Amino acid sequence: MVGALTGYPAAQHHIRARWDVQQNDDGVYLIAERDGEIVGQTILLRQSKYDEVRADADPAEINALHAYVQRQGVGTALIRAAEAIAENDWNRSAVGLGVALDNDRARALYERLGYVLWSGPRVVDHWTEQDADGTVVRIHSDPCDYLLKRF
Repeated sequence: MVGALTGYPAAQHHIRARWDVQQNDDGVYLIAERDGEIVGQTILLRQSKYDEVRADADPAEINALHAYVQRQGVGTALIRAAEAIAENDWNRSAVGLGVALDNDRARALYERLGYVLWSGPRVVDHWTEQDADGTVVRIHSDPCDYLLKRF
């Protein structure tokens, strides 16, 4: 998969980082495939990356959901797969995720699937964009609403 992204060095590093999370047993890297092509991906983390969320709700966490085709059920399928792992394999009672304040389409999907606004404060998603060799390209700090689904 990484080799297919030769023109996208930042994506290569991102995929390698997700694979490392899975190899360390800190999460599961989920990839949606249709007819031999990757149509979506996300990672399910065993615990939230936000301290305040962990202290309050301690959910597993869906991070950076990407559906490369829209309105074809890819996002829903990835979320349902993540929920099944969290609830059935990890015995977790909740799954959460951060959604950017301006991402209305994603928010509508999550709410349709039963996610509600967490009662705590907004979270700030800090992440680093890197080239394939790990060189930092940009540091992001994005305010997000945190949505939670309890089982």
